[in-house]
Amino acid sequence: MLKGKTAAYAGLIFVIFIWGLSPLITVYLHNFFSPTIRIAFGTFFCALSMLAISGKNIKLLNKDYLKIALPTGLCMGLADILQKIGLLHTTPAHYAFLENLSVVVVPILLFFMVKKKPAALTIIAAVLCLVSCFILTGMISGGAQIFWLGDILCALAGIFYGINIAVTGVHAKRFFVPLYLAIQLFVESVLSFITAFALDITKIEPIMFTFKAKPILMNIVFVLISLTLGWLIRTWAMKSVDPTVVAVMMPFSATVTVIASIILGQDTISTELITGAVLGLAAIILSGLGDKEPKPKKQTE
Repeated sequence: MLKGKTAAYAGLIFVIFIWGLSPLITVYLHNFFSPTIRIAFGTFFCALSMLAISGKNIKLLNKDYLKIALPTGLCMGLADILQKIGLLHTTPAHYAFLENLSVVVVPILLFFMVKKKPAALTIIAAVLCLVSCFILTGMISGGAQIFWLGDILCALAGIFYGINIAVTGVHAKRFFVPLYLAIQLFVESVLSFITAFALDITKIEPIMFTFKAKPILMNIVFVLISLTLGWLIRTWAMKSVDPTVVAVMMPFSATVTVIASIILGQDTISTELITGAVLGLAAIILSGLGDKEPKPKKQTE
């Protein structure tokens, strides 16, 4: 049976695959739900499931949980919402690339928060990850165009994701993961509902919601697997794995998305895909090799 870091890495790889397939399902669900309202209902349902998982551990809730989970939940909510709005004003390629600014944000924040210097292999892995995303988006081939508003919003989303990962990584060992995530998700749900109504009033994103059983059931199952299980495993893994490594590994889900698109006939194999995927895989391996516990200093007599 897998234990410790081995189990954590296995869990993260599983999350990479389910999050890699998520965009394809999300595109389909947007035929029935507007993006922000789907986030609002999804995170609310996910929060309830986290509370159910917490069970008797709900009594552990105190000021320490709220002090950390409320701001990280706000960052998570802002990141998701900014991405969805930003996508209206930019291309999916820019959207995917700029989200991965979290790879750079996490080690910087960890250095200032806990004076943790990233390992050389981790730095190389972060650079490789960014180059991989850069290639996968087609920016090197000259196909990219500038969409200032969307790019700014997606870049801000990447920064907020980075803050969430870094702060959660520092404090994850102190908390019961499902309860911690429940608070975060309730915050995101409230923020998403407010944003959904605001966007509807301003005619930017009219609220769309279906009462048909099939898409509602599909969305519930999707939320349970992608949000509830995905966030649960990712946060739990940060008890054993360096947050910087988590930030480097997660963007590899973009490669899974492209591969799935090719299998479904929505995309074709290209040099950029092969090169980006290989570099992304190398980034994951290097980040894992760089994730070692520091050797204890010998005590001098």
